[in-house]
Amino acid sequence: MKRLTLVCDLRPEHRRATGGFTLIELMVTIVVAAILLGLAVPAFRSFMQNDQQWVQTNNLILALNTARSDAIKNDLAAGARVCTSNNGLGCTGTPWNQGWIVLGADPGNPGNAKVLQAVGALPTGTTLTEASGNVSIPFQSNGALGVLATAEPVVFFKMCDVRGAAFAHYLQVTLMGRVIASPTAGQDLTGAALTCP
Repeated sequence: MKRLTLVCDLRPEHRRATGGFTLIELMVTIVVAAILLGLAVPAFRSFMQNDQQWVQTNNLILALNTARSDAIKNDLAAGARVCTSNNGLGCTGTPWNQGWIVLGADPGNPGNAKVLQAVGALPTGTTLTEASGNVSIPFQSNGALGVLATAEPVVFFKMCDVRGAAFAHYLQVTLMGRVIASPTAGQDLTGAALTCP
């Protein structure tokens, strides 16, 4: 009877490869991941800043349109208005970037105005200015702009953040109360470049 002997060859060239990564493969993977992160993080930050600024601009547009709509709906001589407010309770005459409110008619008490909407302070580094220095934007019962504190017939808003004028947003309220936003960041409605403080 013949004996069978199993021989196990332990020489490195005959060993079977096991699963896993070599040190070189791991280092290449880490370098590729670092490069991708280096490219993605600034783009994501810019995306977040753009989104934040659009949200704030749209909040202002919504407030102006809400005031105009309320003035038309209630058909009162006093109308409605958007004004600066740092407390959300009443007009305070503070800068626009500290917040604003929409004051509209109170159907239960037509002589008094009530807060229809309140927007808090803008993020740090963001400025919102009205070109003529108006801190209250009134709307009449026909939807047109009311009498402004300044001699300008229309209202011009400009919103800037820490990135400067190239990313600024511009909007205008016409004499008839229509709100128009510039479609291009960094430019007004005529295409002229904006400046930031």
